[in-house]
Amino acid sequence: MEELGRFFATHGLLMQLVFLIIALAVAWVLIRPFKRLHPYTGQVLVLAGVFWIGLLFFMITYSFPMPRFAAVATTAATIPRFWFYVLIPVTLLAFIPMLRGEEQPDPKWGSVWRVAIVFGVLVASLFAFRYIGYYLSSAIFLVVVMWLLESRSKIELVAVPVGWMIFSYFFFARLLYVRLPVGTLFAGLL
Repeated sequence: MEELGRFFATHGLLMQLVFLIIALAVAWVLIRPFKRLHPYTGQVLVLAGVFWIGLLFFMITYSFPMPRFAAVATTAATIPRFWFYVLIPVTLLAFIPMLRGEEQPDPKWGSVWRVAIVFGVLVASLFAFRYIGYYLSSAIFLVVVMWLLESRSKIELVAVPVGWMIFSYFFFARLLYVRLPVGTLFAGLL
């Protein structure tokens, strides 16, 4: 598992995108024989993509250096592995109504341009980590996506990103002692 983790950890963002596309293609091929799942193809592919990303992070944790002493309760791998273990039942619970035919089928055509914009904003947010840091980059991402999804409440557009930054700071920096990137523009201030 360590070699597989190192394999995925050593490849850049572009290769990870290629791996995601391959995983989605495999998921699409696997659901094609099941006529009952055809109305849910988009939802199944979203679940497969989320599951793949969780599995990818889980595998990459095996490339993390392990502490030399056994008294450490948590390591850098603890949280990604925990999230993956939680993701397994959540994915299954989301998939079961589709198998039963109880879920709303996919709409005929969604808004493809919105998907493209969200993907572009996500990629821009990932690249912005280096310059403006995780906190500000994720807040801007949330505002843009909320606006795109037609949330126009000024209270929500401020409260959700600010709440997310506060939660992220206390959960990661204070509780787990994980230093999230603050960006080169703000590194001198903090």
